[in-house]
Amino acid sequence: MNGYEVLEHTADVGLRAHAPDVTSLFEQATRGLCEIAGIWQDGSGTPVEIDVAARDREGLVVDWLNEVLYLHDSQNVAVCSVEVDEVSEERARGRITVRPLSEGAETAIQVKAVTYHQLAVRDTPSGWSATVFFDV
Repeated sequence: MNGYEVLEHTADVGLRAHAPDVTSLFEQATRGLCEIAGIWQDGSGTPVEIDVAARDREGLVVDWLNEVLYLHDSQNVAVCSVEVDEVSEERARGRITVRPLSEGAETAIQVKAVTYHQLAVRDTPSGWSATVFFDV
């Protein structure tokens, strides 16, 4: 089962992503973050490599998604696609495709950062799941 659902929280917003494997899980979490923030725009663009290291998969999710936010904020870009090549216990590597954010485009929710609040990454009998909340 691929996909994600938006989770409501008192002061934040989050998502729960689902996928059959861990690389697809990172892709779904990225897509969910971008949809929540209003920065997903289908189409073509320029690939940007992402390579993060952390002590565990939870830290990898936070670092990966924070890198996506950083690229959006620092370059004023939208995300067109995501492809994750590798996720190990301590490293995630892949790329997002970006293009300039459309003139006049407004983000849906201003996401400031990815948090560790209620963060969970699990390998379950039905596939992988991740719960992550964003500071808005």
